[in-house]
Amino acid sequence: MNGKTLEKPDDPVPQFPPAVGRPLRGRDGHLEQIRASLRATAESRQGGITLLESPAGSGRTRLLQETGALAEGLGFTVIDCSAGGAWRGEEAASPAVGAGRAVAPRVPRPVRPAGPVQVQAQIDAGLRRGPVLVLVDDAQWADPVQLRTLCGLALKLLAAPVRWLLTMRTEDARSANSLLLRNLTIHRAEWLPQLDALDDRAVTELMGDLLGARPSDDVRALGESLGGSPQAIVELVRGLLDEQCLRITGGTVSLVAEPLASGFTSAVAPDPGAHLPRAFLRLMHDRLDRLAPGTQRLLQVAAVLGPSFMPRDLAEMADERPVQLLGPLQESLAAGLLTSGTEEFSFHREPIWYAVLGTVPPLMRSLLHRQAANMILGQLGDGTAAAVHLVHCAQSDDDQAITTIREAADRLLPVSPQAAAALALRGLEITTPTQPEHIALATTATAALVRSGSLHRAVDVAERVVAGHRRAHPARPGDGARQDARTWPLRAWLATALLLRGEAASVPGILCDAAAGGPPDPAADGAGPGQGSPSPLLLRLTMLSHTDERAALAAADEVLKDESAHERDVCTAARNIRAMSLWGDGRIDESLGLLERTPAHGDDGTGIWQNNSLWNTAWILIKLRDLDGAAVMVEAVRRTIDADSNGVLDPLQFALRSWVSFARGDLAEAEQLARAGITASDAARMPLCEPHLRAVLVAVALRRGDLAEALERQGHWESATVPGGPSRPWWAMRCLITAQVTAARRGAEQALEVLRDARHDEGLRRRLVLEDPSATAWCVRTALAAGDREFAARIADCAGEVAALARTRPATGAAAAHGRALLTGDVTLLARAVDGYGDPWAVASATEDLGVLLCGGDREGAIGAFNAAMAGYDGLGAKRDSARVRRRLRRLGVRRRHWNLVARPQTGWDSLTGAEEKVAQLVARGLTNRQVAGELFISPHTVSFHLRQIYRKLAIQSRVDLTRIVCAPGARTAPAPFGAE
Repeated sequence: MNGKTLEKPDDPVPQFPPAVGRPLRGRDGHLEQIRASLRATAESRQGGITLLESPAGSGRTRLLQETGALAEGLGFTVIDCSAGGAWRGEEAASPAVGAGRAVAPRVPRPVRPAGPVQVQAQIDAGLRRGPVLVLVDDAQWADPVQLRTLCGLALKLLAAPVRWLLTMRTEDARSANSLLLRNLTIHRAEWLPQLDALDDRAVTELMGDLLGARPSDDVRALGESLGGSPQAIVELVRGLLDEQCLRITGGTVSLVAEPLASGFTSAVAPDPGAHLPRAFLRLMHDRLDRLAPGTQRLLQVAAVLGPSFMPRDLAEMADERPVQLLGPLQESLAAGLLTSGTEEFSFHREPIWYAVLGTVPPLMRSLLHRQAANMILGQLGDGTAAAVHLVHCAQSDDDQAITTIREAADRLLPVSPQAAAALALRGLEITTPTQPEHIALATTATAALVRSGSLHRAVDVAERVVAGHRRAHPARPGDGARQDARTWPLRAWLATALLLRGEAASVPGILCDAAAGGPPDPAADGAGPGQGSPSPLLLRLTMLSHTDERAALAAADEVLKDESAHERDVCTAARNIRAMSLWGDGRIDESLGLLERTPAHGDDGTGIWQNNSLWNTAWILIKLRDLDGAAVMVEAVRRTIDADSNGVLDPLQFALRSWVSFARGDLAEAEQLARAGITASDAARMPLCEPHLRAVLVAVALRRGDLAEALERQGHWESATVPGGPSRPWWAMRCLITAQVTAARRGAEQALEVLRDARHDEGLRRRLVLEDPSATAWCVRTALAAGDREFAARIADCAGEVAALARTRPATGAAAAHGRALLTGDVTLLARAVDGYGDPWAVASATEDLGVLLCGGDREGAIGAFNAAMAGYDGLGAKRDSARVRRRLRRLGVRRRHWNLVARPQTGWDSLTGAEEKVAQLVARGLTNRQVAGELFISPHTVSFHLRQIYRKLAIQSRVDLTRIVCAPGARTAPAPFGAE
């Protein structure tokens, strides 16, 4: 139901559930006490009276309905004396959850029922079958005479197994009927605890029951703002359904309108409650109307101060003495509208604050904000708090207010980019393009939007403001450089946003403007690189490192010739580029040494956007399978991103963590982290890490042996990867995984065609070898299978050269030995290589290759190696690899059971075994019997046998029929685990 808008309550999807059969939330203690009373009545054969007094809307009627169902389950006859107006006025139907639309209580008009004789007759008839439960709801509305008669009957039947449950409203505690019921306590009557407000957990559960889906944070906040009243929550849900303002996406129900603002963003929003549903506002206004007028007025003033406020500020704003605030504040606390902390009061939930603030007329709200700002500034208080009020009342000619807003936004930028962006954007609405502060506010807003991951908005704001500035300040002869210098910080952040969005082609134009205008002037209208904007050279290095590694290296070397002539961040970026070039040359220790001597980022933190030694070191350690060291670096990356509030880089940490998990063999965690990274990347529209994230998904599917899924994921990967040749930084990763998928699908010869660029280029071969320790053996094995011994030798030689330069790195030595052993058939060399890998899959692969080499002369040794390899593959969930080893064992006369007995029907799709389902899926995709056999490591005759079984179980005659069934809506698309027989 992705994106489906919930229709009216009578729409079949979803239907408003009846009360009966729906869980009763938050009343477990009451139900347990009632259950104990019912059991005592049934076991002792003695009667009893239970009384309940609770506020209106607290769920008394719903509790009685649940009690009736519970009693029937215990063998009671249930008599409801409150149904149909028998014991209360028919005009006084109380609000009931399960009785259709809730009706507000009205003044009752008591009617005289037929009399107690009929009730006595019903009880007598019930007693002949067993114990009896008599329910009387809303006893405060019963006719006093009839209620007195009913109470007398209850006392008369105390010796019989008759349990009475009578409820009344707390609001009518002083009525005659209430006093009458209280007198029953003299005669073995017991009281249930008052039905208190539902806690937040119960509110969430109730809303989930009513909506049939998990409520989103916004929907849950609306429910939690209603004082825990079950009746109010039911009315809210009905109102939301009536207004068609809900939708379900992925099992979560949310508001159709944009998400509600929260936190600092809501404090500076022009009207934070603009998108509140009308149903919620009606209920909130009803709650507010029940307050004393003075309390309402004080809450309005408090709402202007914000979602939280100090009592002394409220007293000054309201011009009241503290003692005069005591009563209204106590009433607000009792009503659940406010909560009290150690130093300040807060509105219980932000939607309550929105609703109260919305009752203040806009003109008065502006005046009150001005009063609050003046009060804070007069107290020499926090300028940020004053700025929050000034954005609601300042005019464009109020220079002091605008300066206060800009300074507050600048202070917030390092610690809370989201808050800085919200404040700066509101400041932009106040200023005009002709004002100096306009560019400064736009720069802060763009930088904050970039860091918080709102790249699309950052680009929109920067482009709009730059264009507006040029219109407002047309260039005069000789003044172009000054105009460019004035807007450079803003354009620098625009370039950064474009780079992070993967739009490097748009950056050269910005850099050319900077070069034509000369170096930015830090003193130009107070806006310059000192605000933390990247320099043109830093942006150029970053752009080239994402698009052309060779050009990036040339530019970096120019910087490193004279580091004293460049800013620290520029030198840091250049060092990172040089270090990664050393890595590409196979000089691993030199690369890591240079990264270790390079600071993670500059003093002002802007280097966090550029080549960074933390994540470059992490990538290298992952590729070397130094997984413990990599985990330490990845954690440092996470802490750095969090400390610098750079949410835009969250996809990077997910990419690093997912590859660490993949290398450790935890495929499920690797897949989960990769998907989380893709979600974060999509949210920020920052695709730079997407190739790495999607590569994990392809590798996971390939490792599991699900080749069809790997091919589908590869298609998504290709569409997410910017096209380009070997100069792209992710070329080796893309080339290697694509070749592996191709080999699995189409054979070794086609896989070598994917690797053709590396055939005659030593540098590209080195990058392949460095990408993954297991890449060397895979490339050698594939080349030998394709009959290309020359290419296999070149790969092995390259791996040997890399290992010679990195003798302290076990993985490189193991990879070189593995590749050489495959080339020469050296069993001893391969046996030594097995222990050098830090990757469990590579160990299993080397062990399998060892078994292959032993097959010629040591059958028992080969069987032992294959058993160890299969155990390793099984532990990693590498089903395809396990199947391949199992086939090798069969050729040696060893059979290993690999299936589980599963109870299945005789016919239909669910009757297919795991192997049959695999075959069906592959045949439906157009594969021949021989191709299916190759993918599953079984013989074509076995495939034919499986097909005959499939045709019989599905009652079909051909592959066309099978394809139609597999591709039909509702058919299972995820095959069962291979081997689940």
